[in-house]
Amino acid sequence: MCAVDGDRLRRTPRSVTYAMSALFSSLPPETAPKRVQDPAEATAPPNKRAKLECAQPHNSSVTEAQIVGRDHVAAALIKITTHISSGRKFTKASELLRKLIIDQNIGQEHSKLVFEALKASLRDTKNTEDPQLRREYTKLFTLASKAEQIFTPRELSQLDVYGTWAVIRNRLHTDDSFEFNKTLKGIKESILHLPDATDEDEQALQAVKARLPEEPQLPELDDVESEEAEAPEADPFGLNALVPQKKRKIKLAKPSTWSKEEITGMKREALLDCFDTMKACYGHAWARTSVDLAIEDLVQQRGRFCSSQQPRIDELMQFVKQQRLRRKQGFGGSAKQLQRDTTAFENARKEWGRATISARGKVGAGGDHQAETWLG
Repeated sequence: MCAVDGDRLRRTPRSVTYAMSALFSSLPPETAPKRVQDPAEATAPPNKRAKLECAQPHNSSVTEAQIVGRDHVAAALIKITTHISSGRKFTKASELLRKLIIDQNIGQEHSKLVFEALKASLRDTKNTEDPQLRREYTKLFTLASKAEQIFTPRELSQLDVYGTWAVIRNRLHTDDSFEFNKTLKGIKESILHLPDATDEDEQALQAVKARLPEEPQLPELDDVESEEAEAPEADPFGLNALVPQKKRKIKLAKPSTWSKEEITGMKREALLDCFDTMKACYGHAWARTSVDLAIEDLVQQRGRFCSSQQPRIDELMQFVKQQRLRRKQGFGGSAKQLQRDTTAFENARKEWGRATISARGKVGAGGDHQAETWLG
């Protein structure tokens, strides 16, 4: 301090000096005291030490209030919905969606968003037969069927139709004959539960099929806050955290579920797609008889399907007749394919059929009389 300031301070009354010292005593020191380092933090590696520093509680609750005020789950679901319909991005988006459901981060306010994401994943039902995506589709819709508490009854009925494509149809791609026939039996029972088709069902089917190529219906979020952290200059005193925030509301422009008639029509469509998949399984010798009988039962129940779907049933029956004719003519497939699809017992039985048998009783060795002396 210079001499002039010292003389001025000596001439200042003592009462004023006490007032100034009381005023500035509440200010923090120029250099803040060092934080006592935790022993666990001192011995931790650098990357783990950074995590420990981030986990330390802050004196100000502004950041926590801002994080709580934002609905990160809704924002994540919207982003998932925009990418899950793409075959290249489906696997990653589906894994994120399953993680949100498994971790129980989905609340009742997110049910519409989850349903829209599941709808978007099946904009093209042919993706469920992609060998690289089958397993992930099965995991996703199996998990969705177990989360019944977040969906309405109408949404659950629509998810049941989606499950026919994503789960039941994929079960037909198996090498286990027991699992194949079990799935086939379930498909037959589903057909028996269908009502007889009417003209109203045909109109509903055409209406819902016309809406399938539409873009996923993303909701509008009221009072959406930015995902990025706010700049300190925007609220230097942290007053925004003290103001009660209006709760987000998820709005849908129109109903996103199918009607009862549309659900039944798409259920018929999904079951017919399962029969188309059975045609691909026809290469397995053990599956041919089961597929033939299933298609014959389908022809008997053709009245339960709409008029626009019945030509598909006729094509399936024509396919069975052609395959039977080819087998009778000996064109059941290439020699390599037949050898691959036959079992060891079938190969042995084929060899036994070509073996020569002696007309004399109790004579072996293929009837060449070489065992007569031994037999006496």
